[in-house]
Amino acid sequence: MTDHVPDLTGHAEALLPDGARTWWNQALARARDEGPEALPELFPALRRRIGTTGLSAGMFRETPYLVDLDAWRACDAAGHVLLEAAGSHDGPATDLFLRGDLEERTIVLKAMTLRPISPDTIALLGEVQRTNTVRHVEAGVLDANLAVRALEAGGPMTGFSQDDLHRLVLKLAFLDLPVARAYGVLDHATAELSQMLEDFAQEREAAGRPVWADTWRFLGRAAIATSRERLAAGLAHAQPEVRAAARDGVQAFGDTDLLKQLDA
Repeated sequence: MTDHVPDLTGHAEALLPDGARTWWNQALARARDEGPEALPELFPALRRRIGTTGLSAGMFRETPYLVDLDAWRACDAAGHVLLEAAGSHDGPATDLFLRGDLEERTIVLKAMTLRPISPDTIALLGEVQRTNTVRHVEAGVLDANLAVRALEAGGPMTGFSQDDLHRLVLKLAFLDLPVARAYGVLDHATAELSQMLEDFAQEREAAGRPVWADTWRFLGRAAIATSRERLAAGLAHAQPEVRAAARDGVQAFGDTDLLKQLDA
């Protein structure tokens, strides 16, 4: 299957600040002529030259991609355009990320959500799993289905396994980021992951800290020994977001008595 991604050149150019067009035209020409070798010089200037105005380009849905372009900025779109113009889908993105500052890394990760799965993808998802920088986890995992695409691309063939997806979900739990924005991840719930989330929830509770609300959603979809007890408690939880997650989990769990409580 051939991947078809949107051409974001027009979106980026429509948001160019005054005086930036000459630089942008030169940058795009360099990327096309010099390839990946031009990118380490161009990427550090993107935020300053192109700016951070929201893209407002809507949801891109074309198999295998699902990406919310409303979560992108002009500099993110420009970064993606430059990577595409440079003509390589393997190697330069990881190098740009490792060399980059906070902004450059964010731009690289956003761009990866609209690029074919490659060794770059796997390396950068590994970086996301290891970081506690919320912006980078958001850029690489949220508002797109990159993690699921990596998993479904072939597991051992790509180097991204179910265990890797589990670790990314635990990162979302640790940073309290919503799984609803990690498109498709909830569909890959497993009993192993539910147990990992339950163990983490118990650690949080023992320390007097709140539990990630999406825990209830996973425990409903992939049942373990404690699922029913936690779901029942979740329905009466003090926090509305937990009650909502528990209701969702109960509907997936399908226990007759718990389902009756939803209508009570």
